[in-house]
Amino acid sequence: MDFNLTDVQRTWQTNAQRFARELPGSTDAHALVVLAARAGLIESQIDLLTAAIAVEAVAWESAGAAVTLALHAGVVSGLAENALVPALVRGEKVGAIALSSEDVPSYDNGRVSGRTSWVAPLSDRALAIVGVRGNEGLEAIAVSLDSPGVTIEPVSAAGLPRLMCGHLRFDGAPFTAVGATMPFMSRVRVLLAAAGIGMGRRALHEALSVARGHTGRGAGGEQTVQGLLADAATDLDAARMLLWKAASSAGVSLADASMAKLASTEATQRAVARATQVVGVDSFRGGHIVEQLAQDVRALELFAGRTESLREAVAAEILPSA
Repeated sequence: MDFNLTDVQRTWQTNAQRFARELPGSTDAHALVVLAARAGLIESQIDLLTAAIAVEAVAWESAGAAVTLALHAGVVSGLAENALVPALVRGEKVGAIALSSEDVPSYDNGRVSGRTSWVAPLSDRALAIVGVRGNEGLEAIAVSLDSPGVTIEPVSAAGLPRLMCGHLRFDGAPFTAVGATMPFMSRVRVLLAAAGIGMGRRALHEALSVARGHTGRGAGGEQTVQGLLADAATDLDAARMLLWKAASSAGVSLADASMAKLASTEATQRAVARATQVVGVDSFRGGHIVEQLAQDVRALELFAGRTESLREAVAAEILPSA
């Protein structure tokens, strides 16, 4: 499916492709955000759809870099006109998300204490958006990770290379209140859905490269190679339509964002599985792009809400209230 892009969207897509191709082999989260800022891929006023198009383009080359950019951009757009935004736009601070942890810190007198897990992208120059328990449920606070009272515990993850993640411990760390968690979660889920679509399209591309010139039955058994490819393309286009619907809305609802991420991650998982069947045993070779994507999409599923959380968010909107 061809989606008509505006001139601005096409420019962002081109810049994102160039940025991803030119990334150095080893880039930490802060360096990656600095390079993205220089490439013109971080703006506080850019619409969510344009940012999503850029994230999808980056994911074709590097899933980890795309998720880093998605999380950072989600923080930037969620903060809107907040005084914290300029440092994020210039790349001086890395926007990180800590909203889907089962560990919820508490706060008192302007200080936060407790633990939160699976924060990403992790950097000592990060500004983490953390979910804390308030008087009316979860609230979002911003914590600079170079502040006193913050301990960073890095974790070596199996998937999404270039994405640094880990756990945080707070011991009376200062913070800034930034409102409800939902605006951040909604935007981040849309942008992570875009990363998933880019990963799925790359898996389909690898399968197509192998399938060209071959007909008949493939490693899929009863299914023909053509059927596997057609199903993957259909799934990805359907997921992209949900992504565009969510990203184009004037106010992104959590349900629409959750639908987009749910459809994207599941379509990408199926695309990778089908690519594995088409490519065959080579897809299990260490370093093969399909082998890496299989790890990446599993990791993507866990960020900004697991599948069960996404379904709960959708059901809460479509079911009548009690």
